Amino acid sequence: MLNKHKKGEYGYIESYKKSKLIVSLIFAAMISFIIITMLIMFGSTQRVMVIFAILLVLPFSKFLIGYIMCATFKSLSKEDYERISRETKEASGNLLYDVVITRTEGMKFYQSMYICNSRIYAYVEDKNFNENKKAYETWIKECVSGTKFEYTIKVFSNQDEYIKKVNSVSSANDKTVKIDKHIVERILVTCV
Repeated sequence: MLNKHKKGEYGYIESYKKSKLIVSLIFAAMISFIIITMLIMFGSTQRVMVIFAILLVLPFSKFLIGYIMCATFKSLSKEDYERISRETKEASGNLLYDVVITRTEGMKFYQSMYICNSRIYAYVEDKNFNENKKAYETWIKECVSGTKFEYTIKVFSNQDEYIKKVNSVSSANDKTVKIDKHIVERILVTCV
């Protein structure tokens, strides 16, 4: 709808948040308009028209919750994005950005993720990374579980280490390219 970026592209999370906020504000304006119009016209909200305002509350809430859930997630800075893109240009594989893996327990945000040749490397900017590292890896592992393919999963909070690991992965062959594509699709399906 309003989201200009696809899942896995740089800037996706900012575009996602903006679209959710705009739609929420539109619904809020519609609800307010109905109630204010009723108050001006009839002096109260005890009319059948209030049902329209009540019916709009549910979609308003849905979009507002979508925004609130992702409000704290921040994309890489433009400089960091350009650095990762530039310094991993030779790497063959799937380089994703703004990946939000959702589960019933909540969400985990990965600024960048690289999938190639039975490896998944992710980069996160989290000040509590040392306490959460295992959780970040577990969420990815559970996301790709149920497939018959084994992947080495490692999450980094140091950008230099992440770039170095991405560049150390050997090129994928025809078979692993198809498998990697399947894993990318599986991960993106679980994202917001």
